[in-house]
Amino acid sequence: MRWTSATADLLLELFLSEYTILEGFAEKALGVKRRIARRLFHVSGLFLYPLSQAGGPFFWWGLLFGVSVLEFLRLSGRFSRFFDYFQPLMRPEEKRRPSGTFWYIWGVGLSFLLLPERAAFSGLLVLALADGLAGLFERGRLHSLVFFGVSLGVAHFLKGTFSWELILKAGLWTLVEGLPRANDNFTLPLAVGLTWEL
Repeated sequence: MRWTSATADLLLELFLSEYTILEGFAEKALGVKRRIARRLFHVSGLFLYPLSQAGGPFFWWGLLFGVSVLEFLRLSGRFSRFFDYFQPLMRPEEKRRPSGTFWYIWGVGLSFLLLPERAAFSGLLVLALADGLAGLFERGRLHSLVFFGVSLGVAHFLKGTFSWELILKAGLWTLVEGLPRANDNFTLPLAVGLTWEL
């Protein structure tokens, strides 16, 4: 085959199209990895409960103070090199406003400080497990269905029974989780805890 400029242009075009496809796959794979990493971080919040057993209310007040100071430093741009390590776990919109971790700690912390322990623990479980697993899927019907199913399973596990009351509560929590302008890391543990004994 004679090597012509047209042949070279064709090969270059093929290479670039393949590169673009591979780049797209790489971006998707990186997005999946970030999503899984965020979900694992979400579930790791379960470790807050055994830690709180040792420190009681002092643990929660200290944690709320600590996360607030860290969030202030992050948003002010100080120690940016340190906070850059956590960028892969953050959504783009969290770079200039409070992060999901901040709201997570505040939602769970206030639940344990203001509500009965069993109610607060149920809120932590729903947040860590139901919201954690549902977050593997894009917002939509499947996301809501996974959240509803896991939260219903958590309620059934803790109550030791199955009833229409639990189905209604899981439905309510699913609605709270889907509120557009509220951060569910803050609202969910409080909503679950407040409705737990109803």
